[in-house]
Amino acid sequence: MRFVSLLLSICFLVGCGYHRLDRQKKTVPWGIPGETISIGRIFNNTKQGGLEEIFKKAVENRIMASSPWKLITPGYGSRWILQGTIESFEVVPLGLNLRAGQVQGAAGSATRVEIIISASLQLLDGQTGVEVVSRPFLTFRNQYRLDQNFASFDNKELQVIEGLADDFAESFLTQLLEGRD
Repeated sequence: MRFVSLLLSICFLVGCGYHRLDRQKKTVPWGIPGETISIGRIFNNTKQGGLEEIFKKAVENRIMASSPWKLITPGYGSRWILQGTIESFEVVPLGLNLRAGQVQGAAGSATRVEIIISASLQLLDGQTGVEVVSRPFLTFRNQYRLDQNFASFDNKELQVIEGLADDFAESFLTQLLEGRD
């Protein structure tokens, strides 16, 4: 009995090897508070116009809200440069309206759709131009229900794209600042 309590005491003092990951300090050279970052060009390789501006704005908002960096205008010698490409944009119908209902032409139209966006981002050293971190083909998706009022389709699509862009920016910056390269 005495041996067991001595063994338990030693294990308690030494520790079991368990460490919480959220309490471990991660040191990444790009995570230093107060350094500057600028958003370079976001390319759009899709036929959906305006995606690059929506994604750029989402990344800017996330940097200002929850990063250690100071966001500056491109061309002013920032320490880090973030650039990227919107690789693909797809709208997939998930449910179909099989009844004609009150709206003429509603039969056969989508009742639910999923928007899938794939994008790549790179963090460059602003002093040397060398790529420090690359996140190729990050994919984000969201589903939403459509009512049969077709006038509201564009507004809902824009809201979903903005939400996906925000999720994208949050995920990328979290990975980047946690040192997952």
